[in-house]
Amino acid sequence: MSNDVKGICRHTLVTLAGAACLTLSPSLLAGDAANGEALYHEVEIERTIRGEAYSDANCETCHDPSLYMSEQRKVTTFAKLEAFVEGCNTNLDVGWFPEDVADVASYLNKEYYKFEE
Repeated sequence: MSNDVKGICRHTLVTLAGAACLTLSPSLLAGDAANGEALYHEVEIERTIRGEAYSDANCETCHDPSLYMSEQRKVTTFAKLEAFVEGCNTNLDVGWFPEDVADVASYLNKEYYKFEE
């Protein structure tokens, strides 16, 4: 095979791989808000938070829903919302997959934030 053909094949593979990554990236797909609501309300983990032991800690253990609507909130874009949801998922070992994080972010956005996705 000539170097030109090898170069074209390599370029085609890289382009297809990049397209596949973009297609599968949950942050680029619209999340399922209904599934996100279920996931949000199903969280129950054993954790010590601010010195207090919980056997059923959930999102609202740390985040009162009024926080989501506060003028002083740190989340100002949908991308930041996804990042914060992933931060909780990772730091508390919730166990959500990337598509679950996207779903929970979509639920919170639909219910409280109203950012353009």
